[in-house]
Amino acid sequence: MLKRSRKHRAGTAAYSTGRERIETILDAAQRVFVADGYARFTMRRIAAAAGISVGNLSYYYATKQDLVADLLDWVIAPYLAQFEALREIEGATPEAQLREVLSVVVNDLATRETTLFFPELWALANRDRHAARQMEGMYDRYRGVVAELAGLVNPSLSVERARELALFITSAIEGLTVFVGHRRPHADDMPAMRELAVETFVATVKKG
Repeated sequence: MLKRSRKHRAGTAAYSTGRERIETILDAAQRVFVADGYARFTMRRIAAAAGISVGNLSYYYATKQDLVADLLDWVIAPYLAQFEALREIEGATPEAQLREVLSVVVNDLATRETTLFFPELWALANRDRHAARQMEGMYDRYRGVVAELAGLVNPSLSVERARELALFITSAIEGLTVFVGHRRPHADDMPAMRELAVETFVATVKKG
């Protein structure tokens, strides 16, 4: 899983030490979420993983909801940064950019962190309306990149159609996690699935 970027208590990251502490907390929170799941995702465990007291953690994050909101920003930020870097490659056509973005996302499914993190997040969203809204906001930013590239690859697409295609593509990719993710039953088929997924999605965008 790629990672980084924040609903901490206002003013707590005004100085470099505050920013560093928040990053330490978010890194610890991600490790706890991946290793123990949301059921054991407690402020006490996160504080222990970060090497701070629960009281100190509460200074930065008054509630677990605030921490989860920042954690999702932290997780999505490096993906968006990498997508932006791929789009800035000199001479790369929109189609080449879309292929690279899709390849990065599918490849990432093979990591232990991604395979464990996102299904836990989906389970949490099923039971927590606040978390569901936060998750949708995170995915909306990711889908926005795919929708924009789809529109560039096929200029005949309406904005709404590009959005629909982006939703279809990103949903289908997420579904692969269950079968070809880290140590999943068909993990060895990841290279073939990546090639098939990218070719299918690009062809779908071109068809409109």
